[in-house]
Amino acid sequence: MRVGDYATLVANGLITNEKTIAQNPDLVKSMVKAFLLGVQYTIDHPDEAFDISKGYVPNLDQLDPVVQKQILATSIELWKTDRLGFSDPQAWENMQKLLLNMGLLTKPLDLSKAYTNQFLP
Repeated sequence: MRVGDYATLVANGLITNEKTIAQNPDLVKSMVKAFLLGVQYTIDHPDEAFDISKGYVPNLDQLDPVVQKQILATSIELWKTDRLGFSDPQAWENMQKLLLNMGLLTKPLDLSKAYTNQFLP
């Protein structure tokens, strides 16, 4: 069962702290830009990205490459969007509701303080 068929949830992202955002917003913006360039390159060149990953993912070269490339291809399909890197407010609401229902959060959070799209290019 694919969760994405039933609900949009928060996926991978970049994390920093309030101090870095306040004191070095250009660094944050540059990091976001570099990350998104890497994601776009991976989308455009999956075989090359897979080969590059072997140098950084322990034991990747010892795993079944057909299975691992399928995992990458499936991930790439999830990454494709109209605005790469955009964090959907509804996805945050959905994720919070799920975590509350599972008991992994004990009370709702102020989601406006949990994420931002302000550093997207």
